[in-house]
Amino acid sequence: MAEQDRIIMSQRESNRLYVIRQAIDKEVTQKQAAELLGLVERQVRRLVRSIRAEGNAGICHKSRGK
Repeated sequence: MAEQDRIIMSQRESNRLYVIRQAIDKEVTQKQAAELLGLVERQVRRLVRSIRAEGNAGICHKSRGK
């Protein structure tokens, strides 16, 4: 039986993922997403790139579990 990977994330990361997914799906602009999250547009672009490359795990802090 194949075991599925689980992604453990904080509520803050979960909220970020929701807003960034909206930006990826073009429901909101990256500028609007940045305002909602309290970030600058450059950080939103970085998060979008990370999620596209790594999936939902791209939003999680990289040093978690170490």
